[in-house]
Amino acid sequence: MAREICTSNFNTKLEALAREVKEKFDVGVWFAEVLGKRWSFIAGEKSEELFFPPKKILLYSNLGVVVECEDEEIVDEIVNFLALRLKDAGISGRRNL
Repeated sequence: MAREICTSNFNTKLEALAREVKEKFDVGVWFAEVLGKRWSFIAGEKSEELFFPPKKILLYSNLGVVVECEDEEIVDEIVNFLALRLKDAGISGRRNL
């Protein structure tokens, strides 16, 4: 039961963060649990149709973000923004998944 509550709260934080990125940068992002080469969707919004491949960025050993943008400068800004917001939200690595 505790894991379900923790996971629900974790997902809620990531959903809110994905919305923040969309509002601030007008770019869709979604978060994934990283298990080796497999990236499993956790939270955010996946676009139905993309005209370019999304960028996968590993944030922690077990948490990644997929950014739907091809402009490297914007991607870097988003990653820096996410690093700060994840730290502020108390999200850091394996203990949260």
